[in-house]
Amino acid sequence: MSKSVMRALPSHAHTKKSKKEDAGGFSSGLLWGLGIAVAGAVLSLLLGAVVASCAADPDALFLPFGFGALVICALAGGLGIGLKCKNAVLPCALLLGCILLGLGLVAGLFFGADARQALTLGLGLGASLGLRAGFVALICASAALTVQIKSKLQARPRRRS
Repeated sequence: MSKSVMRALPSHAHTKKSKKEDAGGFSSGLLWGLGIAVAGAVLSLLLGAVVASCAADPDALFLPFGFGALVICALAGGLGIGLKCKNAVLPCALLLGCILLGLGLVAGLFFGADARQALTLGLGLGASLGLRAGFVALICASAALTVQIKSKLQARPRRRS
């Protein structure tokens, strides 16, 4: 066989490597997204606490900083999934959203009735569920946008000087 035909055929070692990468892509993408999401939320809440402690009325800033941390958590989690997960980005993002919502609900159980009331944000059931659905949708949109940007950057030819 000619060399060009040999290059077109996948080698056995390459096939094993790609299967291994595909198997680890989902779990590594999920763990990477979870880690980045939690780190982003913690850092944004710490920054918000510092800013709120310097304000005259820190109680008025709790809700805006909480929403900001929620958005940063969703965007960072979607970014982490989009960067690491090779295949099945949408199911991975949906699972991350469910895990983060579950962590929030379990944390609310540990902190009593005040935390459970704070989780609903004083909203009705429909608005509270809509907020949670928006959180999961923001994770999915961030992951999809990251994958799209990453594929465009990889497809663009590099210029050499």
